[in-house]
Amino acid sequence: MQEFLTFLLDDTIMPIRSEILHLNKGDKIELEDTISQSRYIFGVSDGIIAIHKDNTILDFAATDHFIGFHTDNESPMYGKVLSEVATVWKFNLQDIFAKISLTRNGFLLYNKHAMQIHDRLLKKLSILKLNNPNKLILSLRSLVSRFGEPSTDNEARRLPQCFTKQILSDYTGIKLSSLTHALNKLHDDGKIMYSRRVILVYI
Repeated sequence: MQEFLTFLLDDTIMPIRSEILHLNKGDKIELEDTISQSRYIFGVSDGIIAIHKDNTILDFAATDHFIGFHTDNESPMYGKVLSEVATVWKFNLQDIFAKISLTRNGFLLYNKHAMQIHDRLLKKLSILKLNNPNKLILSLRSLVSRFGEPSTDNEARRLPQCFTKQILSDYTGIKLSSLTHALNKLHDDGKIMYSRRVILVYI
């Protein structure tokens, strides 16, 4: 979604307020200001950020993705930096909607992003109905398709180390003790290569 971020930062269409933030691992990104009642959207220029709702991770955002369009108007959501560093652009949600209403292209770019979020969440919901090993392998394959790094094995992609077992547990809903068992089973079945700090996923 580089096009969408470029559109929002293009002052020739309609200048809107923006602020660039340089963040570190563990930094929390608040999507709402309870005092001013403002809601914010963050466009990711670099890094990987988890999108949390209570103790659950709904999704992840990386370069050219946005944080803040997920909402159910119930539990507050927030972002948390997983990578060592991250760079994000901060926008006011009202400013974004005002800008995209001006041009057909802006609306189409927003709609494309919203559909991607919708499709990922629907896919995740269908995966969560499966047993733990199937739930985990499909989640891992989805994650490496988006964030995977090259490995020495051409048939496998390496999951970034910031996706710890705790992060995977919070994302899949599999208890930590059961997650370790599921990882070992997938390793024994030849679907992943798993060691203490490395997960390679065969694709």
